[in-house]
Amino acid sequence: MGEWYVFIERNTGYGESNWVLKARVHVEGGREQALAHAEELSLTWPGGRRAEENGHRVFRTAETSWLVELTEEAWHPDWEEPRTFTEYFRLTVAELVASKETPPAKRPAPKKGVLRRALGRD
Repeated sequence: MGEWYVFIERNTGYGESNWVLKARVHVEGGREQALAHAEELSLTWPGGRRAEENGHRVFRTAETSWLVELTEEAWHPDWEEPRTFTEYFRLTVAELVASKETPPAKRPAPKKGVLRRALGRD
């Protein structure tokens, strides 16, 4: 195997943590290239927002993983004061160590319904 990837997960939970895989990025080369690419992504991943409108903090949580905190401040006309919204991403470097192709799906057996019984095809 020996293929390297960067996984990007986004926390979609409000109140509870609910991490969802947003991207699986294949990296040409080895571990060092994957680590460098993950570090670059931690600084540039937009999180669905324009980078110039975000606060941005990157935490290295382990040798092969980062936590990115994106913040945005907004002020709606109905609000007394601005509000800050925070979003989190995790980046993890991983090596593919095993793989098995998905077997093809099998066609389901025809349904036995009233018409099939009436025609004697059951």
